[in-house]
Amino acid sequence: MFDECPGCGAVHLDMTVDSAESVVVCPDCGHDQSIHQEPLLIVSGAGGTGKSAVLRELRGTRDDVVLLDSDVVWREEFWDEIDWYVRTWLRLCRDIAQSKRPPVLFGAGLGVPASIEAHPQHECFSEIHYLTLVCDDDEQARRLEARSPGRHPGEFEMDQSDIDDQVAFNQWFKNTTDEEFTVVDTTDATIGETTTRVDTWISDHTPTNTA
Repeated sequence: MFDECPGCGAVHLDMTVDSAESVVVCPDCGHDQSIHQEPLLIVSGAGGTGKSAVLRELRGTRDDVVLLDSDVVWREEFWDEIDWYVRTWLRLCRDIAQSKRPPVLFGAGLGVPASIEAHPQHECFSEIHYLTLVCDDDEQARRLEARSPGRHPGEFEMDQSDIDDQVAFNQWFKNTTDEEFTVVDTTDATIGETTTRVDTWISDHTPTNTA
C-alpha cells in the first residue's frame, strides 16, 4: 500500500515516516502519502509458554483489534531470511492498521525490539508495545515434549536440541529487564487466567481504552 510512490512510481521498502504529520515520504521525489497510525501490540515468548493457547481463546472475543498469528506464514527456510520475515509482518500490520484497528501480532522472535526497530516500517505505528509469556524451564520442556508435530504449516517435529534452544530463548526473555516488556509467567496459571491477563493488557494499550 505504501511501498509504491504515487508521485514517481518508485518502489521503496524504506519510505521515510513523518510521525508528526502522519505521512509517508518518498526518498526519491519527496511525495508524501497520509498514513493512519495505530499502536502495534506484540505478544511474544519462546515455544511452549502459551501463545497459541491464548490466541485460540481470544479469537472471536474482540472486534476492536485484529488478532494475527505469525506462524501461519512460517517456513523453516525463513531462519535464513529473518529480516524478510519481520519486515513482511511489519508491512502487513501497517496496512491492516489503515482499517483503524490496532494489530495484535502473536509470534516468538517478533518480541525482540531490536529485530523490529531495525526496519523503517516500525515507525508507521503510533507506539509499539510488547508482552512476553514466560514459564519455568521444566514446565516449558514438558509442554514442548507433549506438543504434536506439524501444528502449523511448515512446522517440523522438535528434537531435544530444538527444545533446549527454546528453553534458552525463554531464559533470555526472563533475564531481559527492559521496561518495554510486560512479562506474564504462565507456569502455574490456567489458560483462562493467562488469557484474561493478555486481554486486559490489550485493552490497556488500545486507543479507545487509553483516551
